[in-house]
Amino acid sequence: MPRIILPALFLLAAIGVPATSQEAPSDTTEEQKAYATYESLFDDFDDERQALLTKWDRLREKQNVKPEEIKQIEDELKALDVKYSNALEAYIQGHPTANDVMPARFELAIALSRVDDKLERAVEVCDEFLKHHEDTELAGDILFLKGQTLFRIEGREDEALEALDAFLDKHPNRQDSDAARMMRIRTLMFVDKISEAKRALDALLKLDHVKDDEEAMAHLEALKYSLGWVGRELPDFKRPDLKGETRSAESLKGKTSLLFVWDSNSGACLGELPFVQEAFKKHGDKINFLSISVNESKPALEQWLERNPDAVKFPTIWIDREEENSVLKKLDVSLIPFLILVDASGKVYRYDVRSDDMLRYVAKLAGE
Repeated sequence: MPRIILPALFLLAAIGVPATSQEAPSDTTEEQKAYATYESLFDDFDDERQALLTKWDRLREKQNVKPEEIKQIEDELKALDVKYSNALEAYIQGHPTANDVMPARFELAIALSRVDDKLERAVEVCDEFLKHHEDTELAGDILFLKGQTLFRIEGREDEALEALDAFLDKHPNRQDSDAARMMRIRTLMFVDKISEAKRALDALLKLDHVKDDEEAMAHLEALKYSLGWVGRELPDFKRPDLKGETRSAESLKGKTSLLFVWDSNSGACLGELPFVQEAFKKHGDKINFLSISVNESKPALEQWLERNPDAVKFPTIWIDREEENSVLKKLDVSLIPFLILVDASGKVYRYDVRSDDMLRYVAKLAGE
């Protein structure tokens, strides 16, 4: 049961490697190199960045990649982004009227947006770019980037919606306008404006070019189906976990709950597991976590957990994926990994939520 691959039409216009939840390295204290032109600065850093991206691509092609190998490259890329943004800041300050200051400001906004603790500054640079270069072709890219960056800053989601709306008002037919519409729907969901998100999704489904894209239509219909689950009662179930304690829909009430459906033989599921572990480590005292395994057999699951004793620190139940009338059938789970958030009253809060959004939702629902 592989996961759906999102259609290219709706992939966000990310530039470079997306930010992760790792902390960004601190600013370098080494002496700042002086550059006479933006081009020389760009070339200097681009060579190093391309080398790291090549290492990244080769690592992703390998089997059995160790998490620390991935983290090392992520850290190196972030360290480079910090150095790059520092160099760009110095160049812009030293050459405020240079002919190439516009691309330098553009690159600065992008570089800062890739570093988690530089997001506020990234928004400031976006505003500075729009102030000086509002009528340029790149202004649209910056406005979209501003919306994406604001969404990632806790408490500034409404500003993100304003930036995305401004982008769509000015550029309704750009190639990345549908990505902005999808980002807007995602933001509306995060601020619990579900009805508005449904209306925005219906409007997107009516666009002629979307109707002509079967893959995009399938993805959007799946999202519409997921939104349709919000507010429904979690289907009733009652199962013993691997330690013999009964777990049920009723027993989950009183706290927000995260249900994680997975299979230890699935690479996609094992890739999702660290996100769930991170959420449990941070919020396990305030939120119920329930692992629902669909391994081929219960003994196979137990053997895997014995070999990986630290993999799942919260209750696990096993369900035969072919079993009729199980909670999986009632929830219509056909693809794994699958994450569902349930509120304290027992109603579905988010259905088939993506892992990065899950971390934010869990923190929000935990009151942090």
